[in-house]
Amino acid sequence: MEIMADKQDRDEILEKDEQTQVIEEQEEVIKEEQEEIKDESKEIARLKELLARHQADFDNFKKRGERDKDDMIFFLKADILLKILPRVDDLERMIANTPEDLQNNALFTWVQTLHKSLVKDLEKMWVKAFLSKWEKVNPDKHDVMTQAPWEEGIVIDEFEKWYLLGEKVLRHARVVVGSGE
Repeated sequence: MEIMADKQDRDEILEKDEQTQVIEEQEEVIKEEQEEIKDESKEIARLKELLARHQADFDNFKKRGERDKDDMIFFLKADILLKILPRVDDLERMIANTPEDLQNNALFTWVQTLHKSLVKDLEKMWVKAFLSKWEKVNPDKHDVMTQAPWEEGIVIDEFEKWYLLGEKVLRHARVVVGSGE
């Protein structure tokens, strides 16, 4: 009976050893799988970060493209409009300097009508004129042509108005500024 018991104990030990070996092998496989999952998780995180960067780069590219397009449109319009504005200035000078005895003339009325029409057309294209007289000089809006005795830094006369195209300065005003004398 003892031999049977020894054999049974030995079989149980062998069976436990086999189970232990199977468990150890399974644990090793699990560790390998966990390492592989960890590596793949790192790769997924790296790819997600790379995708986020590329998406941000693409968004920046689209925004830059829109800005560039807007700038190009502004400069194309500005190029044309800057050729028209001196004609508007000429009409304004003509109207301002016409003697009273000629102001009832049909030609003078036509000049006024032409000027109003041009100003309306410019406003339809988002061009707006501003007067600078009696304002404080501002380098973003004014080009100082000369100075004259008056309060320092105040625009006292204007050769040309300043214009905006949308939100951007199309043309600076050319002004006479007080010298402080």
